[in-house]
Amino acid sequence: MLVGREVERDLITEFVLGQAGDEPALVVRGEPGVGKTAVLDMAADIAASHGIRVLRAAALEYEADLKFGALNQLLHPLLNGISELSAAHRQALNVIMGLEPGAMPSQLIAGAATLALLGAAAGQGAALLMIVDDVQWLDLSSTMALSYAARRWTGIDIRMVVAVRADSDDGFTRSGFRVHDLPALDDGNSDALLRAAYPALTANVRRRLRADAQGNPLALLELPVAFEKGSPPANLPAVLPLTDRLQRLFADRLAGLPDRTRRMLLFVVLAGAENSMTFEDCAPTPAGLADLPPAERAGVVRANPRTGRVEFRHPLIRSAVIEQSTSEERRHVHRILAEAFARQPQRRAWHLGQAAVGPDEEIAASLEALSQQMIRHGDSRRATAAMLRAAELSTSDSDRARRTARAAYLGTLITGDLADTSRLLVEANRTEVGETPSLEAAVAAASQLLNDEGDATTAGRLLLATIRVHDRDIGSGEDTMIEALHTLLYVGFFSGRPELWNDISEVLERAEPQPPDTLSLLHHIFVNPVEATQEALRQLSDALDGLRFSSDPLRIIRVATAAAYVDRIGVARESLWRVIADGRRGGAIAKAIEALFLIAQVDFFEGDWDELIEVADEGLQLCAELGYTLLAGPGQFLRALVDAARGHTDTADLAAEELLLWAAPRHLVTYAAYSSHIRCLSALGRSGFDEAYRHAASVNAPGGFPRYTPHAVWLVLDLTEAAARSGRLVEARTHAEAAVTAGLPGLSVRLRMLTIAALAVTDPHDWRKLFEDTLATPDSDRWVFDRARIELLYGERLRREREPAAARAHLTAAAQAFERLQAVPWLERTRSELRAAGEPALPEIRGSVLTPQEQAVAELAASGLTNKEIAERLFLSARTVSTHLHRVFPKLGITTRSALRDAMRRHPG
Repeated sequence: MLVGREVERDLITEFVLGQAGDEPALVVRGEPGVGKTAVLDMAADIAASHGIRVLRAAALEYEADLKFGALNQLLHPLLNGISELSAAHRQALNVIMGLEPGAMPSQLIAGAATLALLGAAAGQGAALLMIVDDVQWLDLSSTMALSYAARRWTGIDIRMVVAVRADSDDGFTRSGFRVHDLPALDDGNSDALLRAAYPALTANVRRRLRADAQGNPLALLELPVAFEKGSPPANLPAVLPLTDRLQRLFADRLAGLPDRTRRMLLFVVLAGAENSMTFEDCAPTPAGLADLPPAERAGVVRANPRTGRVEFRHPLIRSAVIEQSTSEERRHVHRILAEAFARQPQRRAWHLGQAAVGPDEEIAASLEALSQQMIRHGDSRRATAAMLRAAELSTSDSDRARRTARAAYLGTLITGDLADTSRLLVEANRTEVGETPSLEAAVAAASQLLNDEGDATTAGRLLLATIRVHDRDIGSGEDTMIEALHTLLYVGFFSGRPELWNDISEVLERAEPQPPDTLSLLHHIFVNPVEATQEALRQLSDALDGLRFSSDPLRIIRVATAAAYVDRIGVARESLWRVIADGRRGGAIAKAIEALFLIAQVDFFEGDWDELIEVADEGLQLCAELGYTLLAGPGQFLRALVDAARGHTDTADLAAEELLLWAAPRHLVTYAAYSSHIRCLSALGRSGFDEAYRHAASVNAPGGFPRYTPHAVWLVLDLTEAAARSGRLVEARTHAEAAVTAGLPGLSVRLRMLTIAALAVTDPHDWRKLFEDTLATPDSDRWVFDRARIELLYGERLRREREPAAARAHLTAAAQAFERLQAVPWLERTRSELRAAGEPALPEIRGSVLTPQEQAVAELAASGLTNKEIAERLFLSARTVSTHLHRVFPKLGITTRSALRDAMRRHPG
């Protein structure tokens, strides 16, 4: 079955079987390589499976001047029927078919004879389907004869499907026959085709191939073949190589262009005009633009009606331009461009690097500096390429090794090339000859250990030992040292072990990062929020505000991460979406994963749980594809929190167990905290307070908030409520007071709400005032789930104090919020309280309208398909299918898959 051609399959089936009315012919039109022939093959298969006879021909370019050449090919299987025709028609066809000599018949006689022969064949009880490919090369005589016949075989069981290139002026389209424009594949179907044909390709490589192929199926299938050994490198070249077949497809337009025009196009490609410059910027001289019109007339370039800029008709024409040039021609153009961009140091360095033919330390140093600038400007992919080129041009082994290791680190940290890191590190270690351990190599190795293996302990030891060797550079502000310290901080966060933090904090404090440096923000707020000062929080707010003007994915993610435990990520939402968009285009993919999970965190606390599921699933899919095992943890945690709150206990418990099993042998305290938080929330929803207390207390004991245990601040109300409701009143009161002492109310509005609510839960006298104070918190409606929980706690207390009317008001508000969130256990707990408070009409879980994708998933699940089968049918992941079903069940008021079919019948559409 063709990928992404469901519309065409339905259209062709209707047409071939005569279900589309009396239309005699269908023209399938599309760009070269888009799959027109494959659609014709599909038409032939459908016809054959229904007993329809197929006559087929393909026009050839070199036979375009051969009179009736294609008609001869098409009618050849019907030779035996010619003898049954009238004399005039018999003679005409015998001449056309080369069976007897004579002058070629007129177009009128040829058309009538063709109709007579086809009608006789169809009259023998077998329907006919005629298929003609590449009609842009069909000789005019055949075109006219077939068009004549097609307009007159109404009522006879004959149909014709032809395929033509989109830019051709063919006779069938001009004759007014129905035209179907065959579109390029969308990204989802392009990815499915690549996965099916080349399952070993990494996500990054597939993404780049999709970008260059732009949905062209032939390009998608052929591009990987052009790489040596059949396996594309992780860092693909700026212009992809073409196979011979693609060369013929995309280079034929270049063949007739003047030499000056082709040279101009080479300038355009190598200067990067299609990305960020105008064609005028790329012209070697002002007169160079005069060489462009022939390319526009030939369909090589075209004006974009939206932007007004001239661009290549297809990205792979760039590859054809490169393939038709020599290496010396390319270096010559780069040298000219380097001179032309003398006042633009970044562009000049890039072109000098491409023009160099041997080691050159000056150029290598410029490219190294350029790489760092490109990161800050959001050009992550070319930053890695520039660093690799700098390594190639290095004159010393030590510089080559250092720059290679740096490229490996950039691949792991930013562009998602984790799979290529090992190869680059081996290369760097093979080149390295110095006695002093390389800080670049240590950072790259530690980053790989952390992201791939989750081995925070080994990563921490390696970094600490290497940083101490480079002790004098700790406070230098040098790029590699800064990255080493950032990596060390993340090692400490995920490890969470006090003994490791002692060494890490000593190094970080000696570094003395100056605020608002991201290292300072992360150290003094993110990993240790309970010691964050108001001045540090002000600096964080300034840094978040400054992200509006930043394109640096590293800075955006680090500043937003610093805001994670003080509830300020929402300020950076727009900037985070920019990082995600860049990652989807193949840029800073690793940072895009982190951005997706940061958005998911905001979504959880603000109650946008459906968006949370979507962004978390996207991030988890990328983690699985790219091998970022550790990075998946926050996404799994947030995803499981929603499952826990919505009562999907088995799913939440399984996620918590997986997190704990992965954390235990690696001593990842933070992952263990994630697991405990999930199970605590799940237990609280079903009133399992003793179990909830044990899980919350495993993160930190009641009565304190130790250093470098940031996750404890999120559990302040959970631990207090669980302690109070399980009979541990002293522990509950101690913990609530400790939250005040630790300054949690000053960290964020949400933490102030939770802290005061914790005090209210434990206060025997002023509880009413404390609850009212909590609910009066400005902007408290923003924190949907937390406010609903506080309304529930207040209503429970009022009911126990025998104030049922007041209790019902707060319990009803809580029930409405829980219902909107589909937090079923919490709603049931609230409904139980409402019944005890004498509520006569209890709220029910009302069904919601299914989204189109939920509808599709639900219908397939109701038909008996498994999640895996549904995923394959809809080109989704099995996890995404599961997500949609989790949303569908409460909307339909069911809890099991077996009830789905009846529910879909009750709620059609």
